Amino acid sequence: MKLGNAAAIIGFGDAYADEDNKRDPLQLATEATAIALADADIKKSDIDTLFTGRAPWADCRPQWNNIFASHLQMPVKFSTEITFHGAGVNAMLGMAVEKIATGQADYVLCVQSDATPLFVDTVAMGAATDADPQFEYPYGPTIPALYAQWACRYMHEFGVTEEDLAMVAVQHQDWGIHHPKAAKRRFGKIDIETVMNSPYIAAPLRRWMCATWGPGGTAGAFVVASAEKAASARAPIYINGYGSYSTHEYLVERMALRNAPASLGTLPNLTTTGLTEAAAQAYAMADMRPGDMDMVQLSGNFAHTVLMEMEDLGFAEKGKAMDLVRSGAMEPGGPLPVDTNGGWLSFGQPGISCTVDSIVEAVRQLRGDAMGLAVPDAERAIVYGGGGMLACHAVSILSNKAT
Repeated sequence: MKLGNAAAIIGFGDAYADEDNKRDPLQLATEATAIALADADIKKSDIDTLFTGRAPWADCRPQWNNIFASHLQMPVKFSTEITFHGAGVNAMLGMAVEKIATGQADYVLCVQSDATPLFVDTVAMGAATDADPQFEYPYGPTIPALYAQWACRYMHEFGVTEEDLAMVAVQHQDWGIHHPKAAKRRFGKIDIETVMNSPYIAAPLRRWMCATWGPGGTAGAFVVASAEKAASARAPIYINGYGSYSTHEYLVERMALRNAPASLGTLPNLTTTGLTEAAAQAYAMADMRPGDMDMVQLSGNFAHTVLMEMEDLGFAEKGKAMDLVRSGAMEPGGPLPVDTNGGWLSFGQPGISCTVDSIVEAVRQLRGDAMGLAVPDAERAIVYGGGGMLACHAVSILSNKAT
C-alpha cells in the first residue's frame, strides 16, 4: 500500500524522570501528551484514536491504552495497545497513517512511557518475560545470556572480535556523553580498553557492550494528522514509509524456524532477522533506499545487535557492518550518524519506552531541536523498533519535507 506522505506528526512531546524526580508511566505519558497537544495546537477532545505500545513494565495492567485514556478523561472512537513487544511502539505510527489515510480518524495520538528502573526488579522481570517457560526459563537465563548466543554465532560466522564489539560501544558513548538524559553520560568518554576491562555479563558480552537499565523514566507522545493538516503545522514530520514483521517469540523457537522469506537467508540461521522484511516494506512505501537516509536510530540493546540491524536495514552486506564502524561513518561527524542520543547502549533502556526514545531522537533531530549533538541539515531518518528476542520488527521512515 502506497501511503507515504499521507500523514505527518504535527505535535510532539517528551518527558523524563529520575531518582530525584520520580514519576510513574501515567504521569510521564500525561506530561508528554500535554506538550504534544499544545505543540499541535489542538485539544484532547480533538483526538479520536489512541495507540500505545504494550503496557509499561512499571505499570503492567492490561488494556493500558484504556487506562491512559480514562486517566486523561479522553473518550475516543478507537484505541488499542499494540502488543508487538517494543516494536509496537514504532508500529503505532504506521497504524496511525492507515487510520488517517482511510478516513477513519482526524487526529491520532501515539504515546508510550515507562519507568522500569524506578519501580521494578528489571533483571527478574526481563528474564521471566522473554525466556521460553518450558525450555529456557527453568535454567535461569538472564536477557544478556540469551542474546549472548546470537553474539557467539555472529562472531563465529563473520570473524567479529570482542575488540570490534568494544568499538561499537565506544562510538555510542561518543554520542551519549553529549545528551543530558543519557544514562551512561556520567561515565564520560571511554576507549576500547575501558570496554575490554569491564566484566563479562554473559560471555562474550561485557558490561559496556550491553544496554543499561535507565534513564529512570521516559515518555514520548506524537499527534498524527493528515498531510493537508500538516501543511499549516509548525514543524511537521512526514511518515514516508513503514513496515513490520514477526518471526517467533523465544530464542529456541527462532533456532527452529524453517519457513520464512528468502530475505532471511538459508535456514536455520540466527544472524539475519525479520528486520529485512520490515525494512523492505518501508523503503518500498517511501520509494527510497538506504542511501537516502541522513541518520539511523536503532534498537541496539547489545553491541552485536547494532551490527546485525545495520546489515538488515541494508547499510552493509551481511557480516560487513564492522567496516562502517571502523571507517568512522557512524560516529559523531561521520557521514551516517547512528543512534545520535547514544542509543540503547549509552542513552539506556528505561523499559518499553526505549523504542519511543529512538523516535523522539529522530523527531528532535529532524526538527532542529536536538538535546545532544545535532546532525546538520538532516532531512530523513530511518527508525527501527525491535522487540523480544529479535522477534518483532517495525521500521518508520521520517522526513521534515514532503516528497
